[in-house]
Amino acid sequence: MNKTSAGRNTLQFFPPFSPQMTPYLGSVDQFGNTALKPGALFPSTPFDALPQRAKYWASEVGLRYSLQQTVTYVSMTDVMQGDNNLAYYTLSFAAKWAVYNDPPSATAGWLSTQIKVKTGVDDSGDTQSAKSNLGTITDPTSLWSGFNGIAVQELAWQQSFRNGELVFLGGVLNQGNYLDVNTYANSGRSQFINSALINSMVMPLPSYNFGVNLQWQFDDQWYVMACASAGTASAGDAPWTGFSFNNWSTAWELGYMPTNVLGLGPGIYRVQPFVARVGDAIEPGLCFNAQQQLGQHIPIGWYGRFGFGGESVTAGAAAQIGTGFVMQGPLAQLGLAPSRSNDGVGLGFLWSQPSNSSATVFYENEFGLEATYVLQLTPMAKLQSDFQAIWDPAYNPGASQAFVFQIQLALAW
Repeated sequence: MNKTSAGRNTLQFFPPFSPQMTPYLGSVDQFGNTALKPGALFPSTPFDALPQRAKYWASEVGLRYSLQQTVTYVSMTDVMQGDNNLAYYTLSFAAKWAVYNDPPSATAGWLSTQIKVKTGVDDSGDTQSAKSNLGTITDPTSLWSGFNGIAVQELAWQQSFRNGELVFLGGVLNQGNYLDVNTYANSGRSQFINSALINSMVMPLPSYNFGVNLQWQFDDQWYVMACASAGTASAGDAPWTGFSFNNWSTAWELGYMPTNVLGLGPGIYRVQPFVARVGDAIEPGLCFNAQQQLGQHIPIGWYGRFGFGGESVTAGAAAQIGTGFVMQGPLAQLGLAPSRSNDGVGLGFLWSQPSNSSATVFYENEFGLEATYVLQLTPMAKLQSDFQAIWDPAYNPGASQAFVFQIQLALAW
């Protein structure tokens, strides 16, 4: 829910309200100005008021943001190198700062940014990851980054036309903020933690590099997006580092959003073709992303990501399936704790085949399962327990299976 003000019919700089957007584009291009979530185990704490006041104050000058922090402890079996136990801290700050809104011309403009911070709690957390220690295609701890410090994933200008029906972004972009999103599985801070269940590891979705993104919701039930990025910059690099058109990617997404599928409720179905270049290789790929509510009056949903592409240009997996089910407020639905409406439980399944790599492949087909429970601890804090089983880790010659246990505290302001 957004705090709004009057006076929306004339040109206004740094407006204290969100400019008009079509529904789906608004869901990926805007943030709200509330931080408190209902259904917490502890309904209120002395620390709730200040972050909420800060969000209200910032929104009065057009700034809306999401500030998320996590502390994660990971324990693994059957590692092929490094430690079995890791711990790390992450921070993600994403913001949209509305610079102007001009209703007579049906246009508005924003600054869009995303900054991430990561550091290990100890030396092992600084230099190791579950993915490298286990020798897997997927990353069981997707928030982990090999870069310790501050990294700018996005810094771009965002421009809307036709009252938010058409949106353009240009600058340093994190394309995963806009393409391949999914209501049920898209955040390692409150949903699934394995990378294959957050974004496709087939479709290249660069961040830290120069790019453009065009979005058009041309109907209540249809939208299309197209993006392109170029360069080889990684976390901590300036976007012009190693810039070259020998490394580029372009992707499209066509989305269909029926309001009621077979009486089950709303869903979104996305088709995502792409073409990318890495060095001399130019190869295509095709992905699909779906989400479907499984009952008009019950908070259960199904999601799925499916894709394949050229082995030289894909983002870690030449072919991959990630799918599963989620339920919001399981204890409330069972009548055990009616006030616990914002907890979540999920079960996910994944299958991956590796992209081209200098590492030796021992298993061509890697399988995994993730079970997770998210407890709304306070209005701004969630405690997540997570279990993953991985069979045939692709690059691990010494294990046919591995287990990963995680406990994560996530703060969202």
